Amino acid sequence: MDEKERLEERIRELERENQTLREGHIEINKAKELYLKIFDEFPALIWRSRLDKLCDYFNKYWLEFTGRTYEQEFGNGWAEGVHPDDLDFCVQTYVTAFDRREAFLMEYRLKNRNGEYRWIRDFGRPFYDLDNTFLGYIGSCFDITPIKDNESKLIELNRTKDKFFSIIAHDLKSPFNTIIGFSDQLIERVEANDYEGIGQMAGFILQSANRTLDLVNNLIKWGQLQSGGILYKPEKFDIGEQLGETSLLLSGMAGQKSITIKNKVSEGLMIYADKEMTGTVLRNLISNALKFTPAGGTVELSAEVKTNEVIVSVNDNGVGIDANRIGKLFSISENVSTPGTQQEHGTGLGLVLCKEFMDKNRGRMWVESTVGTGTTFYISLPASE
Repeated sequence: MDEKERLEERIRELERENQTLREGHIEINKAKELYLKIFDEFPALIWRSRLDKLCDYFNKYWLEFTGRTYEQEFGNGWAEGVHPDDLDFCVQTYVTAFDRREAFLMEYRLKNRNGEYRWIRDFGRPFYDLDNTFLGYIGSCFDITPIKDNESKLIELNRTKDKFFSIIAHDLKSPFNTIIGFSDQLIERVEANDYEGIGQMAGFILQSANRTLDLVNNLIKWGQLQSGGILYKPEKFDIGEQLGETSLLLSGMAGQKSITIKNKVSEGLMIYADKEMTGTVLRNLISNALKFTPAGGTVELSAEVKTNEVIVSVNDNGVGIDANRIGKLFSISENVSTPGTQQEHGTGLGLVLCKEFMDKNRGRMWVESTVGTGTTFYISLPASE
């Protein structure tokens, strides 16, 4: 083969190689287009950035989530949707990982198309060309707001558990110590034929026993409510009659402090609720009013009908509640119990139980109070089914 033939053969070889390269380049471009199409349809928020750290790609789900255009998100535009409190952390995490060519995982709040901030978990990682040339970063994001909400609920449940055990460990133990202590003194006095003051001791024992019974009942009911052990059984009944029965039940407690219970609710006022739950609420509210009302004071019960609800109020002229404490009254994680006017003790669990019973009955509960003047607790219940 002469020089001319070798040259022609070499040209043909180069043409074949060039064709192969062109076909390979076409295949690579097709593969890239396919990958982008897959990313566009992938059910996650996908982004990509270049060597200058600026983002040049957002998939369809990202744009649908944010409600913004590609042009708005391009470059650093996406950062406009990050919550201001999370932005510095978000950018610093990204830049640090980018400079080190390391994968990262971070969580931040991103505004959605409705203007609501949602918690996002962002997985970012470097990506490379076929020849291992670094091209930038690619990331996938997922909305983890429900997970965050569950974490908050779990934290609250743990607080509730801690408070519950605190009540059992401390507040249930305290009245028993009183009962045991005064019982020992009674035995000593009787054995010594010294009967002076034993009536007062017996009164303290009775007061502690009643307090313990109330606490145990509330603990049992609250525990049953949390576990679904208390069934909601609504019925139509006379709230005026129930108020009268509850007032009579607590008349002994009122008599010990010379407190007058004025029941201004006549019989015949019907509501639709769970009778047992409502009775527990009324009993707790009235006994609380008696606890914080000084000797010789007054507790007034009244009710009014508004549209399709009956609003019952329990008013006292007692010590009142500080405004800073009112917002904590219905949370078991807050310890807001204070001694009564005769140093009666409580746990605050009764009000928590009342609030949960009201929620169960499609009702409401709130309080108005002025320190040194008195307090009014309100409950609202449906007047009909």
